[in-house]
Amino acid sequence: MKKWPFVAGGIALLALGAAFAWSRLSSGIEVDVYGAKTGAIEEYVTSVSAGTVKARRESTLSAEVGGRVAAVRVAEGDRVKAGDVLALLADPEVDRQIEAARSDVRSAQESLREAEARREEADRRRRAEEARAGNNLRKAKEDHTRAAELFRGGFLSKSDMEQADTRIANAEEDARIAAAGEAAIRAIDREIDSLRSRVGSAQAREAGLSDRQAKLRITAPYEGVVIRKTVEVGETKTPGAPLFLLADPGDIYIEAPIDESESAKIRVGQKTKLFPDAYLGETFAGTVSEIKPVVEVSKEVSRANTIRVLPLSPPKPLRLGMSVDVEVRTGGKDNVLLAPSAAVMEREGRKFVFVVVNGKAVRKDVTTGISNWEWTEILSGIAPGDKVITSLEIKNLSPGARVGIRSGK
Repeated sequence: MKKWPFVAGGIALLALGAAFAWSRLSSGIEVDVYGAKTGAIEEYVTSVSAGTVKARRESTLSAEVGGRVAAVRVAEGDRVKAGDVLALLADPEVDRQIEAARSDVRSAQESLREAEARREEADRRRRAEEARAGNNLRKAKEDHTRAAELFRGGFLSKSDMEQADTRIANAEEDARIAAAGEAAIRAIDREIDSLRSRVGSAQAREAGLSDRQAKLRITAPYEGVVIRKTVEVGETKTPGAPLFLLADPGDIYIEAPIDESESAKIRVGQKTKLFPDAYLGETFAGTVSEIKPVVEVSKEVSRANTIRVLPLSPPKPLRLGMSVDVEVRTGGKDNVLLAPSAAVMEREGRKFVFVVVNGKAVRKDVTTGISNWEWTEILSGIAPGDKVITSLEIKNLSPGARVGIRSGK
């Protein structure tokens, strides 16, 4: 008789377990649902891989002339101003050639000064001789005129008249000799022209060598940051050898690849969302500034079209080389039927959702429109208010399965 209480208790426990199991079976799989409703949706095209922050001004600074590296004055990461010296090259041969050219300039200039002084002196003497000969010739002509009158009047002898003829002849010869001084000056002028050409040639050679020497100083063409340095003291660099990579971090853009199949939707001026990996959970704004004209082979997809995006007043600094995911807003619609994108599945080329109908999961084939990560436009297949199942991670969810609503929106 004492065993009956224990037996009764066991029967009661079995009854409770059976009731619980029946409750579970009758309620089915617990799922989350979303009541399909109309609303606004934006369409985005996402880059196939993370974009990269780059500078609009990025320059490889190379050696224009060869030489040995005498000094390096910057390191990677240094900020420099326009005109700052980054490195110095040395070429002793150029130094020697410049000194020789300067010596030639000095010698030519000295010879030119001497020739100009000789011309000045010769011109002074010419003017004095011409003045003296002119005066003598004038006086000789006056004397000859008077002598001729006296001779015709019988007051001057023939010998005196002949002397007057001789004096005027001598005076005319002196005038011709004085005039010949002009030819000597022209000869000096030709010498001066030659010397001036020599000075100009020597100065041009010196200027060319000085320009070459100036190119041994590697300077920053604009304000920026030294991104890369490929030069060390003691190395010998040939013309064209890269020395530094300089970039302006104050003028940046993001370069990102877009799948070829989506590239036709992209337009310059479209707004973008930027998701820098360095600032997880934060979204920056941007705008498409350029679309490359050529579709190129991509590692991520067969073909990709590269775009450039300008960040708009980024709240935090975007450093060169940072990776940034890019979403381009390509369109949008208002007052359309929406379902969560995660609830839309595709098999064998057909898209569908599960909805709850009379406690069971029912597959509904749907036609979709535009979509983004969060929402998908439903063109046909379900109606507003249909309870779309969103907890698709649950096992054993199949058409006809009994389901119970755990939560709904």
